[in-house]
Amino acid sequence: MVIARIEQSLLRFGERFEQRVFTREELRQAQARGNKARRLAMLFAAKEAVSKALGTGFHQGVAASHIEIIHQPSGKPEVTLHAGAARAAERLGVDIVHVSLTDDDGVAMAFAVAEIIGITESGEG
Repeated sequence: MVIARIEQSLLRFGERFEQRVFTREELRQAQARGNKARRLAMLFAAKEAVSKALGTGFHQGVAASHIEIIHQPSGKPEVTLHAGAARAAERLGVDIVHVSLTDDDGVAMAFAVAEIIGITESGEG
């Protein structure tokens, strides 16, 4: 995700864009940490990576606002799924989604892994 694209969307659509894509807490954290466009671009990249890990992209009832990425005090990004994203994860048997975010030279990137914590053949979880 090119960070300048998010900057352009923020300038062009403002709050309407923010509220359609991000949760209140995501916006609060991005504002508090400074360099809002960079932070939101990283979050958008993470949301896109999570949607792809769920096998839907932003389709099949999954919207960007259904995927929430909140940074814990340690700095670790934590994924919470809502609405269509939660239903997609449930259909797949996904228990948790892990995400890693980074940016370099004006580009935000993210990697997501959907984990299924199943029961093994021995009956252990």
